[in-house]
Amino acid sequence: EEGRNRRLYVSPRQPPLGIDFQLPKNTPADLIGQKVAVRFLSWGLKYPVGEIVQVLGAPRQHQTEIHAIVLEFGLSETFSPEALAEAEALPAYIPPEEEAQRHDFREVPTFTIDPQDAKDFDDALSFRTLPSGLYEVGVHIADVSYYVRPGSALDREAYARGTSVYLVDRTLPMLPPRLSADLCSLRPEEDRLAFSVVMQMDAQARVHSLWMGRSIIRSQRRFTYEEAQAVLESGQGPWAETLRTLNELAKKLHASRMKEGGIRFETEEIRFVLDEQQRPLRLYLKQRKDAHKLIEEFMLLANRQVAQFLAQQKGLPVIYRVHDLPKPDKLKALQLFLEGFGYQLDTRNARSLTRSLNELIARIEGQPEAHIIQAVAIRSLPKALYTPHNIGHYGLGFTHYTHFTSPIRRYPDLLTHRILAAVLEGSPSSYSNTSLEEACRHCSAQEKRAEQAERASIRYKQLEYLAQMEGKLLEGLIVGIETWGLYIELTESRAEGLVSIRTLPSDVYERDEYGHVLRGRYTRRQYRLGDPVLVRVEGIDFDRRLVDLSLIQHQGEPIT
Repeated sequence: EEGRNRRLYVSPRQPPLGIDFQLPKNTPADLIGQKVAVRFLSWGLKYPVGEIVQVLGAPRQHQTEIHAIVLEFGLSETFSPEALAEAEALPAYIPPEEEAQRHDFREVPTFTIDPQDAKDFDDALSFRTLPSGLYEVGVHIADVSYYVRPGSALDREAYARGTSVYLVDRTLPMLPPRLSADLCSLRPEEDRLAFSVVMQMDAQARVHSLWMGRSIIRSQRRFTYEEAQAVLESGQGPWAETLRTLNELAKKLHASRMKEGGIRFETEEIRFVLDEQQRPLRLYLKQRKDAHKLIEEFMLLANRQVAQFLAQQKGLPVIYRVHDLPKPDKLKALQLFLEGFGYQLDTRNARSLTRSLNELIARIEGQPEAHIIQAVAIRSLPKALYTPHNIGHYGLGFTHYTHFTSPIRRYPDLLTHRILAAVLEGSPSSYSNTSLEEACRHCSAQEKRAEQAERASIRYKQLEYLAQMEGKLLEGLIVGIETWGLYIELTESRAEGLVSIRTLPSDVYERDEYGHVLRGRYTRRQYRLGDPVLVRVEGIDFDRRLVDLSLIQHQGEPIT
């Protein structure tokens, strides 16, 4: 605003508030055009008044935009000086008296399987065949509770964060790197403290006996998922027999889960190949192969065993990971949606619903509509939560389930370690139902916030990628219907864009009650969820994180 009383203003972008903020008179003019973080101070005569607390940089620069996402969701890229000092003061060696108290698995063949770029190796597997012919499978989890004591600065920091956050280009760890990537990371050829669940299993993956406790391990091999998958496929190498046997057991565990009521949803993860300036060169869908499923099944098994054991301790407050049944209105909407594709669900009871969902997923595999049907079905289910009140985990088909296997990156797992340790040591638990109730609410909220930030960072990279596609024709599916337009998921990038209702052929359009169909009152043209379309990229609005599309073809027919 020019003139004698010249003032600068900030236009909020995340979230878009629709009103500008007035800045103090002494705000430097060279900040015009910069992206900034602003704190609300008061309401002025015409505008709210704010002050700049941080200058993020020029818009549409990688570091600027990612840092804006960090601030938008209340995340932190730094640790408190007290937490860092505590972490640095931790000894790198394992005291002999601590070593003597633990079960020693260092001579048992042990390995890790993690992503290529992982640094926080918080789980390892050990395997050997016993003289009885049974298999001994150990799930060894980093013993974070040894280093992070209740009430410490490290504990307060971990609780506040609740979880590690995985943005498109960086990890915001729950614990300082001294712990997450060093002392607690189960790196090869290094002695590490662990909390172990060791099971004797037969060839049908039935658990005959179980031991849980604090241990010391030494991983002999660090596999990436790609390396482990290559061994499984080739059958070659010194670990081939171990991985083959564990893979067979994992498949039997999976089959047993499905028989008991688990749902076999497969979710998709977008990954980017970035250049030196962090611009997206290409993107791809992360594939889940046998190596991923092997680790997943044994982590699920360990979490389940711990939950069942803790549930047997009368009156013990426990953190459960629960997943409720879908609500009737959500089920009705899902049924109506599926009927549009010619599919039915059996909703008489929980077991019949699970069975028909699994039959549906198997039936649509490889079909064009598979992705949208799975997405809508997943959205119809409640979100899994942390709570001290157990109702079971519907999606997994488990009566008891907790989180135990990732204490480096999830605070509830650290609490579970402490609760389990107290039981095994015969000590009273430090946690009441009331304190766990509050911790569960906080951790569930932090998990949701982390997921939103992760999605926002992926969304930004998708927008950058699509900015190179302006004017081009791209294939997609209708994935959302609102009174203002059609949301299209682009097939290659999995990015969503909007076809405004104003750009559709002239008509009066009406959306059905459930948002499954948009109908033209006069032409009777119908647009349904899952319909294939061809669209043109008209523009990208980075501020509102929107892709503007126009409809070129609908179900193979030109739009006229």
